[in-house]
Amino acid sequence: MFPIPDDPGLVPAFWTIQERRPSYTDDGIMKFFDLVKTFSMRPIQAMEDMLRTNKINLQYYGLDSRIVKLLCEALMKNPTVNTINLTGNWLSEDACYHLNELLLKNNIIHTLLLSGCKIGANGVSKLYDGIFTNETLKKLDLSDCNLRKEGIDYLIQAICNNESIETLSLNHNHLDESCADALQKLVNCSKIKRLELSWNSLYTTETWKKFIRGLEENETLLDLDLSWNALGKECISYLRRLLLRSSTLKKLHLNGNRFTNDDVTVIAKALSRNATLEELYIGDNPFKADGAFALVKAITPEKTSESQLRILDLTNIWANKNIIPELETIQNSKPWVDIKLGGIFSNYKIEGPDVKAILLKRANYEAMRPKKKRRRKNFGHFVLSLSDDLISKGKFLELVENFQLNLSKSLVNELMIAFTGIKNTVDQGLLKSVYMKQYPNTKLPTEKPKKIKSKKKKT
Repeated sequence: MFPIPDDPGLVPAFWTIQERRPSYTDDGIMKFFDLVKTFSMRPIQAMEDMLRTNKINLQYYGLDSRIVKLLCEALMKNPTVNTINLTGNWLSEDACYHLNELLLKNNIIHTLLLSGCKIGANGVSKLYDGIFTNETLKKLDLSDCNLRKEGIDYLIQAICNNESIETLSLNHNHLDESCADALQKLVNCSKIKRLELSWNSLYTTETWKKFIRGLEENETLLDLDLSWNALGKECISYLRRLLLRSSTLKKLHLNGNRFTNDDVTVIAKALSRNATLEELYIGDNPFKADGAFALVKAITPEKTSESQLRILDLTNIWANKNIIPELETIQNSKPWVDIKLGGIFSNYKIEGPDVKAILLKRANYEAMRPKKKRRRKNFGHFVLSLSDDLISKGKFLELVENFQLNLSKSLVNELMIAFTGIKNTVDQGLLKSVYMKQYPNTKLPTEKPKKIKSKKKKT
């Protein structure tokens, strides 16, 4: 007679062992802010918009390393973010550990920028597994991370087993001769297309003996940056080998080194025989105008017809005026070639005042200077009355007197000197042409008909 009442939820409540975890969407937005709240950390409000785009941009943010863990948790299943930029934030080893976990589990991130994060060798060791196994990472920037030899050794082992990374930046990492074996292995075994090694100390002969072996066996490298490495005569013979033998290298950055005129002459000879290089950056070096001329001369059609060079950057290098014909030849035959020079010495013409124009202006003034109107004469009318023939200076003086021009003797002498013809004559035609260019509206006066006075009749 009395139905059993429905269970009000007591049974499931008694059997609950742990709290049910909240579910989050794949974009990780709510997950990130919940984790920030849980750990009582300062939230990053811009993260809500970033997690909906393809890029997390927190460069120079003053990031707390602890928040990297929360960021990585939020990105584990995110379907849009493929670029993480943490440039200029000092990261701890723990932060590197969580970035490693992200690389192991996330399959869409292709760019990781950690320039200036000072992670050191220990930080790289924490990233080892992620770099080793990730199959989507294409660009890795570890510039200014204080890697030194220990960090490079960790990194090279991981890079050589990763075939997806195309761009690797190792600028400003205190790399020197002790890293030569690692660099040789790097360019020998990896599939990297762009390698940045600027602001290091890779200038010794022993370094280049090993480095060039790896470069000669490399078949993928397209862009090599060796700027600001104090390179000098120690490596010139090896650079020559690189330019002569490399069949893949398209861009070479050698700016900011110690190359002299003699060094650049050797490079120029190799450049004239290179048929693959498209861009050469060699500005900010101490070589002079002769070195600049040698490089420009090397890519003229008469020196090389197979050169593919499109950019020759000679920033802050000045040349002499003898380089101008070579530049014009290249401009006419290869207008697509861009040559950037600091400037050309004495590439100007001194242009003083136009003496003839000044004398003619003075003649106009003196001819009209007399106070009495009847003594004033129009110098332009005198000029138009002249023929186009050459006349002697004495005859010219007679013409001036006959026209009753009130010109000073010194001015007349200067006019005869300025318009001197052959055999110490005066060129009347030249005088007329110059004057008409200065005063094109000058015309001879028209004669007015004389008025006939009417006689008054006497009354």
